[in-house]
Amino acid sequence: MILSLGLCFAFAMIAERAGYSLVLGAFLAGLLVAESGHGVEVEKLIVPIRHVFGAIFFVAVGMLIDPQLLAKYWAVLAVLVAVVVAGKIVSVSLASIAIGERPDTALKTGFAMAQIGVFSFLIAEVGSGGTRSFLYTLAVGVSAITAFLCPLLIRASTPAADWLDRHLPLPVQSTLSRYDAWLKPKPPAKVETEQGAIR
Repeated sequence: MILSLGLCFAFAMIAERAGYSLVLGAFLAGLLVAESGHGVEVEKLIVPIRHVFGAIFFVAVGMLIDPQLLAKYWAVLAVLVAVVVAGKIVSVSLASIAIGERPDTALKTGFAMAQIGVFSFLIAEVGSGGTRSFLYTLAVGVSAITAFLCPLLIRASTPAADWLDRHLPLPVQSTLSRYDAWLKPKPPAKVETEQGAIR
């Protein structure tokens, strides 16, 4: 465990000195530990430490939110939240249908994934040149609001999926069923040899 944490901090420091993000260094250290063959053991050992750092991380994220700036640009924040939620629901649902999921299951998946993760902070930080600017504050605000909405959206996914199942036109249902059947792998055909045919 000590070696893994040492690798994590060392790689994070090396990445920062090289001009990259700390997260990239920690990610590379995690890859190294996973490839060592002791990844499962180390994962069990660092669970308490992960919880402590997770709590510290979310406290730090809360400190990055500037309530006055969010209150000033509440309309922009509301539009961004609506775009993120609607965009994620539509894109994840369509992607799930494209891989052969039923429409109701695809819609539930879209509702469950309708939030943005912490990597949006990194993207916003790169886009704002490393300063805690308007863009960065908005990214943190959108992430916090969509994380808060996530349980509500998951709860609403079942009624929405039931409504879609009842109101989806029959031609669309039959087309999706044919598409699903086309995606499923065909069982290999039995090849009979001449001897087997004679017998």
